[in-house]
Amino acid sequence: MVTGDNIAIAKQIAGELGLGQNILLADQIIKAKDNEDIVYTVSQAAERADGFAQVFPEHKYWLVKDFQANNHLVGMTGDGVNDAPALKQANVGIAVSGATDAARAAADLVLTGTGLSVIIDAIEEARRIFERMNAYAI
Repeated sequence: MVTGDNIAIAKQIAGELGLGQNILLADQIIKAKDNEDIVYTVSQAAERADGFAQVFPEHKYWLVKDFQANNHLVGMTGDGVNDAPALKQANVGIAVSGATDAARAAADLVLTGTGLSVIIDAIEEARRIFERMNAYAI
């Protein structure tokens, strides 16, 4: 989980989602990379952390690329113009309901409803479609 929210909010959300409570501040990673004074590399952080908090939009693209470089599949949700590069780069970019035109254009999937349950519904529907396609192709 990568969020721009405060660390306390990020920990609460991560707990509700069952992701764990080991949330790192993104600036620890970003400053370390910028200053070459590495506390954690992104790959180490990705393996140790359950998420990152207080991430600025301009750093999301960088984080997505680093996760992918370390063989992680990345799903990204966003709604703003600043999220568009990371949405485009992610393995699955998801524009949330009410997203800007730029975010919608960059995303692979555009949600029309609100909440996390809509993402789960979309994944379940995609799996059903995939199963049908495989059944007809074989």
